[in-house]
Amino acid sequence: MDPGEAKGLIEKDLQYEEVKRLVVKLVQRPSPQTDLLEEEPQVLAFIREVIKPDLEEAGIPTVIDEKGNLIASLKGKGEGKRLLLVSYAMNAVPSTMQNPYSGAIVDGTPYEIKGECVWGRGACEQKGSLAAMMLALKLIAKRKLELPGDLTFVTSTAGESGKHDSLNYVLRDGKVQADWGIIDGPPQIQLGNKGRIDVLVVVRGRQAHSSRPWEGANAIEGAVKALERLRPLMPYPTDKTHPQLGRASLTPTSIESLPKATHTIPSECRILLDRRLLPGDESDQAIKDLEQAIGNLDPFSVELQRKDFMYPCEVPKDADVAVSLRKAIRTMLGREAEYSYSTAANDTGLLNVKGIQAVNYGSRDIRFQHTDHDLVSINSVFEAARVFAFMALHR
Repeated sequence: MDPGEAKGLIEKDLQYEEVKRLVVKLVQRPSPQTDLLEEEPQVLAFIREVIKPDLEEAGIPTVIDEKGNLIASLKGKGEGKRLLLVSYAMNAVPSTMQNPYSGAIVDGTPYEIKGECVWGRGACEQKGSLAAMMLALKLIAKRKLELPGDLTFVTSTAGESGKHDSLNYVLRDGKVQADWGIIDGPPQIQLGNKGRIDVLVVVRGRQAHSSRPWEGANAIEGAVKALERLRPLMPYPTDKTHPQLGRASLTPTSIESLPKATHTIPSECRILLDRRLLPGDESDQAIKDLEQAIGNLDPFSVELQRKDFMYPCEVPKDADVAVSLRKAIRTMLGREAEYSYSTAANDTGLLNVKGIQAVNYGSRDIRFQHTDHDLVSINSVFEAARVFAFMALHR
């Protein structure tokens, strides 16, 4: 489709009030992170009872896989690049946020935002971009518009779990294929992000009654020694620096002693480490560096276990998907695209490793992530929806 024709159709059919209604609807349905992660019933129900019916009402066929992820596919009639749009259902826990699922319309001025905002947990992170992608698909289905290539939309059960399992399942078992990918992100074209390997340090000693500590080997003391030896690597485990992402980091995020018993010298202590990775870093080498730093803890034994992992990511500004997205922003929003990088880990690295050239884009506003003032600009969602629709029609 000609760029001018695509722009005209989008500007005529996509309305601000429709954007507002959908964001409110999505925010009002709780889908929080719990200990069950992607198996949390509220997350699965949000996909099954809110997203799926909304899309199917617009004539968009959907499938929910065995893990609860939603996949919607619109067949292209041309030879254009196959495009994958990835959104998320899971949001951070409400914590101390007031009225986290009200979906109230609030003035953005106190938050340095022009215009109206929707208030609610997950609005600034996942649900704004989710609405934008859904609106783009619904516009195409309503008009029965011809696409230059296949368009696939995914709502993953993840969002806060910090691992690739959900999207990896979609790609592998759902047999989803694409040339380009755009994952929920900020209003800038996000070209790169850090990766992460979680490492569990297990220190083992000898259990005894706490009234006779000399008979045991307190694993807490061993864990203290391990942390002391790791201290020179915190927060920066290497001297390597990335021009946009800065340096990799290392930080402990939890510590636990076992058994959970009264008056007992613990026989085991577990420390979970968050080791951020720069593009080009190898997770195996990162773990070896930690093992070397800890060394021998005699009389304690120590074991390092690989846990959740996410790939780092970096694509150049002249990557085809970034160039096409830049054109969509210029055409639909009348301004040049801005670029960003993220210290957080996300699924973009997975797509690129799988051969799908991918970046992040959407309405995500990191200023309000996991705070007591979680909200999203309706204008920002409106703009993202227009850009997604253009990318679908012209690439």
